[in-house]
Amino acid sequence: MKAVTLARPRRAAATAPGTAATSAGAPSGEPRLVVLYDRDCGLCTATAKRLRRWDRHGRLEMLPLQDAAVSDRPDVAATARNHPVLAELHVLDEATGRVDAGGDAALAIAAALPGGWLVRPIRRIAPVRWIVGALYDIVAHNRHAIGRRLGLEGPSCDTPL
Repeated sequence: MKAVTLARPRRAAATAPGTAATSAGAPSGEPRLVVLYDRDCGLCTATAKRLRRWDRHGRLEMLPLQDAAVSDRPDVAATARNHPVLAELHVLDEATGRVDAGGDAALAIAAALPGGWLVRPIRRIAPVRWIVGALYDIVAHNRHAIGRRLGLEGPSCDTPL
């Protein structure tokens, strides 16, 4: 669950050629995090819907990982090609090229949401990252079973965000 940075020259996210308008940034001008989620997973889709509602400041862009590999945005496509996106949640910060996965991605999302100021300082503490990573791994490995128990798997999951 180590964060990696894509090897590329840095550019301003809002002015990058080929960058979709949805990635230009939050209304405050802050760059948005691209959250790659599995649209074939009911729990993942339900979580993405919930995050979209919770994200009052528009700091997250929810993107099905199935669409990421064919994206016209180079960093998004590279993340989908070069990381095990089906195995765990991935978050891309297009402004910096940083890619977080698993528990670190969950912490990055939490830090971007309202109240994230509480998460930002503790996400640097190794034991916190390990615990969140372990909990994330348990949920990720059982996501389809959890989704079935919650009634999130099946035809009802085909509803688009």
